[in-house]
Amino acid sequence: MKRVRWLYAAAFVAATLLVAAPALAQGEGANAGTNTSATYVGSKACAKCHEEQVEAFTKNPHYGAAIDANPNGEPTVGCESCHGPGSLHVAADGDDSDPRFKTIWNLKGMKAPDVNKVCGTCHRTGEQFYWAQSAHAHNDVSCRDCHSIHDSKDPGGEKLLQATSATDLCVKCHHDKRAELVHTAHMPVREGSMTCADCHNPHGSPGPHMIRGASNNELCTTCHMDKRGPFLWEHPPVRENCVTCHMPHGSNNDKVLASKKPFLCQRCHIATRHPSTLYDGAPSDLASNRLFNRSCTNCHSQIHGSNHPSGKTFLR
Repeated sequence: MKRVRWLYAAAFVAATLLVAAPALAQGEGANAGTNTSATYVGSKACAKCHEEQVEAFTKNPHYGAAIDANPNGEPTVGCESCHGPGSLHVAADGDDSDPRFKTIWNLKGMKAPDVNKVCGTCHRTGEQFYWAQSAHAHNDVSCRDCHSIHDSKDPGGEKLLQATSATDLCVKCHHDKRAELVHTAHMPVREGSMTCADCHNPHGSPGPHMIRGASNNELCTTCHMDKRGPFLWEHPPVRENCVTCHMPHGSNNDKVLASKKPFLCQRCHIATRHPSTLYDGAPSDLASNRLFNRSCTNCHSQIHGSNHPSGKTFLR
């Protein structure tokens, strides 16, 4: 008896889907990429109403890549590559009250997963390989939130960005990083020598915080190669993680340190007397020269690591 009921229920669901399918193809479902009744008519048919977008598309990286990829020199990426087959939309002849008008995929009105699905039909490798596991994807950030296909703001439209640079785009959401970048010691982002995308891949990465490396140390040492090692004598916190001591986006301390020296060093070196606390007893300790200038690194100059046989304490 239970099996019969189950079969009746399955048949009811199947019948419902068959009835609903045509409606989805003509309505909101079309905007989610489910439009299957329309056919492709070519980009020239779009120029009647969208002349400005069609003309601008010839300067778009998508168009250029298509020309280069096609041995015949004909563009293989056109309006319908992103907006779906447009025969029904064209047949509506601009009448937005006609149900066929809305069968075109309008990315402006689509939800983030649906927008990303459209873009992901082509952009699935390279920079976008880890997109599905990225923090942006998990927070429903869509490709359109950062990119503008028909009206990009970045110089030359190379990345089709919604802002003049990757940094200007990132700090629209990451306000805490905007504040850190105005500190006295900071990454050379404010001066334009680098952008957020030099260290982070906004489309995802195998490392933490979408950095362009498997670890913070691997990323930092791509530029700071003198800190890479291996060293004969290694400083454990340095080997473990650069951000143990440094604030990567900015700090009001020298060399973007997380705290002033010697207090930074004494977060770990807390045993009494030298080489840790200078303030165990008499107030006169506060006059120690180890409190000023480079502090601990006045003597321990090779704090990232030493290759000297006598460099156990990073003095040389």
